[in-house]
Amino acid sequence: MSTDAKEIDIAEQVREVIASESRIDIEKLTPEATLEDLEIESIDMVEILMGIEEKFDIYVPMNEEIMNNKCVGDVIREVTRLVNEKQGAT
Repeated sequence: MSTDAKEIDIAEQVREVIASESRIDIEKLTPEATLEDLEIESIDMVEILMGIEEKFDIYVPMNEEIMNNKCVGDVIREVTRLVNEKQGAT
């Protein structure tokens, strides 16, 4: 799988987790959609991040950086980075 295809696959899976955990229509989860506009609260974000950890078998630190993501695209970029780091370490 090419890098671009892998990143698209990760993005789609992240959107699926967000949709499932937040009960938001996946079509609304564009990279530009802000978490505030989607009404995703910090407690929802914790649930989403736990779902992402399970889906990708990665550890997502619950730090200020991850909790300050402003849009769906930010979450996708961070998850992609963490997945790539993990794969590079194996």
